[in-house]
Amino acid sequence: MGLFSRIFGRTDNAKRDAETLYNGLMVQARRPEFYGEGRFPDNYDGRIDVLTLHIAPVYEALRTHGENGQRLSQALFDYMKDDFEIALREEGLSDTGVAKRIKPMIRLFYTRVKDYTDAFEGGRLSDVAERLYTEDEDERAISLADGFKRSLDVYITDLRQSLSSLNLGEIARARFQFPIFGGDK
Repeated sequence: MGLFSRIFGRTDNAKRDAETLYNGLMVQARRPEFYGEGRFPDNYDGRIDVLTLHIAPVYEALRTHGENGQRLSQALFDYMKDDFEIALREEGLSDTGVAKRIKPMIRLFYTRVKDYTDAFEGGRLSDVAERLYTEDEDERAISLADGFKRSLDVYITDLRQSLSSLNLGEIARARFQFPIFGGDK
């Protein structure tokens, strides 16, 4: 929710729904089974990657819901960006520092969403999931365990399938169950 909306108490359904949806995605993305040895690192890059893995299928599902889906998609992005900015301010960064850091973060997010969305179509999610980008856009690889990669592929496929069967209201109110993540099966 934007600063002026917070100050003046004005909100609309898309913004309110985006907050609900984002918070649900964030809670799921912070589950411990996604992090550790042979999994995503529990650091900035790893947390953003797992969050993006959850947001990308939601964006995909929202695209099928026309103008209202697009509106919620934009509100979800705006809410996420505001959350990133708040986190940077909590780290003690000034307005100038936030402005310098937020652009690479957003570019990183868009790159990952595009990579994951492309992988949904090509079935290469495990390969994409092993690529992490640092803020200065240098690539570095992590090594995900084979069992974790298989479980991740099944999990994201199940999430996409679940979201595709929902109406916009169910997605907007985060009225869906996340699949059970199998870990290292």
